[in-house]
Amino acid sequence: MICSVIGDFVGSIYEDQGISSFNLPMVTPSSHVTDESVAIAGICDALVHNLDYGEALLKWFNRFPDAAYGFGTASWIQEQDVNYVGNSEGNLAASRAAPIGFLDLPLSLLLDYAEASARPTHNSEDGINGAKAMVYTIWSVKKGKSQQEIFNYLFCEFGYLMDFYTLENIKNTNETGSSAYNTVGMSIWLGMSGKSYIETLQNILYINNDGLDLDSIMSMASSVAYAYHFGGNAKNANKNKGYKKLEFETKRYLFQSKNQPILQSVQEFELSKQICGIPF
Repeated sequence: MICSVIGDFVGSIYEDQGISSFNLPMVTPSSHVTDESVAIAGICDALVHNLDYGEALLKWFNRFPDAAYGFGTASWIQEQDVNYVGNSEGNLAASRAAPIGFLDLPLSLLLDYAEASARPTHNSEDGINGAKAMVYTIWSVKKGKSQQEIFNYLFCEFGYLMDFYTLENIKNTNETGSSAYNTVGMSIWLGMSGKSYIETLQNILYINNDGLDLDSIMSMASSVAYAYHFGGNAKNANKNKGYKKLEFETKRYLFQSKNQPILQSVQEFELSKQICGIPF
């Protein structure tokens, strides 16, 4: 799911910087990927090769030990035990669940997958709800459900106050931290906020503040925006010059760095989904 990695890549350099503008450069020489991309690669690996989610995540986290993991995930990694259950309430379970939402399977099954993918590290109500909310949203957008229908479901099922959000409200709220409850609904709203994929990312750079978990929010919103503007279809995305430029820059960075395995994992997922259908 390169769209999820693109968001992480774009947001990485602005997190904790307190810099905000619609016109910030999206890619700089300092752009990089973080724990979001590592976790997404782990979920893609689990789906393609039918691995236990905990096993796949621990393998990828150990492969990239310096990816700036949050406290809850870092504590889980330290146990080095796939049977150990963490209870983080952060948003990493939500951001890494995005590939599940793009699978062409019944919603009930996808929500089960979302919960299972969250449980190793985020076995809390907020952590699991965040993963389910992301999967539901991406699936629903692809199925053509209206924005209001999606927002109503997110409020009824998870208590996300979707009608509160505007760009100015988000910017003035000065949200900080990585709580799933406070950031997943916001990220989903932002993913549908722009008239184009690029405008969506510009909106997120505009609402940035010192302490906002920007790489996570950007990753989640990018996944939603990919579904919202392109229908989750690579052929549609390939027609958009702005998106293609960001995709190229992200893939070039991954290919030319130690992060090449992340690129390999997400591309394997995309090809397997397109050609074979997954899970097998």
